[in-house]
Amino acid sequence: MQKKIYIIFLLILFGKSSFALTRGDVQIIEARENIQYLGQKITTDYFLLYKRPNDLILKNKFQDNIKEIEKNIENIRNTTQNHETLNILSFYDYRLEYIKELPLEEPKENDAKIILAASNYFLEGARSIAVQHQYKSSKEETMLIHCKELKYLVESISKYYMAFQIGLRESSHDIEMQQAMQAINKNLKNISNYQYPYRLKNKLEKIKSIWKHNQTFFKNLKETTFTNLLLSSNSYLKTLLIELEKHHKQNL
Repeated sequence: MQKKIYIIFLLILFGKSSFALTRGDVQIIEARENIQYLGQKITTDYFLLYKRPNDLILKNKFQDNIKEIEKNIENIRNTTQNHETLNILSFYDYRLEYIKELPLEEPKENDAKIILAASNYFLEGARSIAVQHQYKSSKEETMLIHCKELKYLVESISKYYMAFQIGLRESSHDIEMQQAMQAINKNLKNISNYQYPYRLKNKLEKIKSIWKHNQTFFKNLKETTFTNLLLSSNSYLKTLLIELEKHHKQNL
């Protein structure tokens, strides 16, 4: 009898630790999605500073987002014991110190190239962290990740659009942009299958409508000149996606 009780106790204990690990993985995945997005965001903002070097609000936003990346790095570091993930976080630390040294007053083309490369390192690292922390997610967790992925992809489009605007034009950027647009359409299809309440269903329809309009311009970069309008439209898209995110987080 005592042996049976001991076995049951071990099973309960194991079940609790497995659940804790799963919740930890949820936090890690959310933090790495944030890093993935913010790595694109600081790059877009830096490209805007290249065009508007006296924009104080933009400078503050750039520095605030670096702090947000650091906060998410610490969230992962405090949650994981995975050796490879910790190595990636150390690499992130190194890259961030480098980015902090970039001039905010009159940045040069080479500075823009450096941060563009760094944004890709953030992305590669985030993908590697995802591989290290895979688990079977619930429906709400999956939808949350779709929304966060969409937010990252929209910012990625903004990044490559601004790279084109400041003269960093490479065929590889065109390929990345096309792939991001395809991924946006795929993720939008996925979240469209979710039964949102009426208020959020309207927001989803707005997202789809705005994106359908925007992607036409992003496909024809050479003919697209109204930078502020397109970037503002992308920002509004992200605001709407955050509303969907909140819904899924509340239902976790």
